[in-house]
Amino acid sequence: MSQKDLTQGSVPLSLAKLTAPMVMGVSSSILVQTLEMGFIGQLSTQHVAAITFTFPLVMTLTSIALGIGIGTSSVIARSVGSGAAEEVKRLGSHALILVGCAAAALSLLAWFAIDPLFIALGASPALLPMIHSYLDIYLPGTVLFTMTMIASNIMRANGSANIPGTVMTVGAFVNLLLDPILIFGWFGFPRMELAGAAAAMTTVRVFTTAVLFYYVYSGNMVQLHNLVQGFWASSRRILHIGLPAMATQLIGPVTAALITRMLAQHGEIVVAGFGVAGRIEAVAAMVLFALSGSIGPFVGQNWGARKFSRVRDGVKASYQFSMGWGFIAAIPLFLFGADIAAMIDASPIVVEVAAFYLALVPWGYGAWGVLMMASASFNALGK
Repeated sequence: MSQKDLTQGSVPLSLAKLTAPMVMGVSSSILVQTLEMGFIGQLSTQHVAAITFTFPLVMTLTSIALGIGIGTSSVIARSVGSGAAEEVKRLGSHALILVGCAAAALSLLAWFAIDPLFIALGASPALLPMIHSYLDIYLPGTVLFTMTMIASNIMRANGSANIPGTVMTVGAFVNLLLDPILIFGWFGFPRMELAGAAAAMTTVRVFTTAVLFYYVYSGNMVQLHNLVQGFWASSRRILHIGLPAMATQLIGPVTAALITRMLAQHGEIVVAGFGVAGRIEAVAAMVLFALSGSIGPFVGQNWGARKFSRVRDGVKASYQFSMGWGFIAAIPLFLFGADIAAMIDASPIVVEVAAFYLALVPWGYGAWGVLMMASASFNALGK
């Protein structure tokens, strides 16, 4: 089995090596999403508002997949640490089946609920066609996205972070190339606007899913025989961690939905400002997202190998880094938040709303990072 032992060597160096490819992959993906928001801002502020309304739903589907991914990473990393090779392959296969079925069912349910859901969030009838144009393509691609996420978690739990990080990075750049072509209708392509953004993302997901499936199979991290045998037992183990992790992850989208609903009462342009701030925030926090995806496999493998002092040292190092990064990231957002927001949407009200958000909220990023690391560490321990 293609694995990397995280139970040996320098703790900070092990975390750095595991996190670096994730930083590359996560940062490129988030940066491309932010640039994509800039393309959408060139269409109109109304288009920015429409895409912002979709964030809570998109975040909800992602959070459910993240929960299953966290459960998968936890049980596989501990199995790797204890040397249970066959169990690792069985858990990986069953996790892919579980998330694929869950994503397909939830995406279909979400599609049927688009109109009543977004009216409840405060979207005007004029925005619904735009929201449909995006989600009608985005939702089917969610199945591919979640499968890609689980395949990446399987590889990281086995100690292999380079390939998922590289695939994410290449996929992000392909997405960036496709975005303006499909959004604005360059080179003879039809002008698809928001549908073009969704089509670019879905196209890339086909590519990333195929590549990562190849690597998890060729790396002997999954099995293709006896897929039904032990599925429910594996699912219970994964969801024992995954369901509480989902609940934690869903705090974000539920809060975002409530905030979006309240902001909608002040007009779609204010919602657009919130969306712009959210994209910028994701860029500032992308290193913390990457580290939280790495601390879990590190803690899981060392706990499985009963190297508890390395677990403590790794968690302590992640806390210290989070606090330092949070302070460093808050300063430029406080000073230049308005200028950064104006690059995405130059509307004065959008800039004002985004700048106000970015002047206050980033000072909590350090504590947010500590929360991410603590949550990821407890999940890795099965708690």
